[in-house]
Amino acid sequence: MIQVGGASGRVVPYEMIDTPLSFETVLGAGGVLVLNRSRDVVELARRTMEFFEEESCGKCTPCREGTKRMVEILERLERRRGRAKDIKLMGDLSETMMLTSLCGLGQAAPNFVVDTLEYYGADYESRIQPV
Repeated sequence: MIQVGGASGRVVPYEMIDTPLSFETVLGAGGVLVLNRSRDVVELARRTMEFFEEESCGKCTPCREGTKRMVEILERLERRRGRAKDIKLMGDLSETMMLTSLCGLGQAAPNFVVDTLEYYGADYESRIQPV
């Protein structure tokens, strides 16, 4: 996968490597990170969200609490103790953060999770603990 635009940038799977870099697609303001399949998508998502949790100023609830809850869910998934509702919950949290956070940090923090859920959803689903 390729992450364009730094930690808050968008993720493009290798199969879409020909996607043009533009504001309508995935252009960001930062580096380009190229990762092979040996990297754990869930671990990368957790580390990214931990970064945003640390960077959050804490003034608005969606970002302050959303990043914290997202890290908790991702830690659970990383330990392969995910719950059936975790994936939907991360999607709902991401949408809430993107729509209601007061600044760009909270609005862009869920990008990695949103994109990897879309393109690498099986990596998350494999971490759900059977009931």
